[in-house]
Amino acid sequence: MPKVKEKNTNNLIKLNKLNKNFKLLNLNNLKDLKEVLSDRCVDIIVLYSEYNSSINKSLLNGYLNSLQDNKFKGIIGIIKVPGGAFELPLFTSKIIRKYDSKICLVIGCILKGDTQHYEFLSSTVINAIRNVSFEFDTPILNGILTVEN
Repeated sequence: MPKVKEKNTNNLIKLNKLNKNFKLLNLNNLKDLKEVLSDRCVDIIVLYSEYNSSINKSLLNGYLNSLQDNKFKGIIGIIKVPGGAFELPLFTSKIIRKYDSKICLVIGCILKGDTQHYEFLSSTVINAIRNVSFEFDTPILNGILTVEN
């Protein structure tokens, strides 16, 4: 029987204990989504892809830790996007159109494999995120990693 390679999660960023400086809403949760829809006020929207989720959650945790360290006050809405990085630009456009946020962070990870798929996907996603940023007044932080391993 072949040995299964375990993922090394030692280097992933853990979420610090949250204080009450900001409100964190999971917009995949119906209760939190209803709260946002009634007010339509979210200071920061963070979208992250489901694919490579351990890496993406680590990036998300680092961002939230940084906001907390800098004593950010406001409402942060987090959305887990089904699929991978390719789906992020479309979801980003729809979410920015729906909510009146001050800033948007898009998190994803594209890992290089043995084919040219990596090059095509990376440039397509990065260019699409750039195009969405030109379409709206909301600044979009590009948190999409393009890595070899």
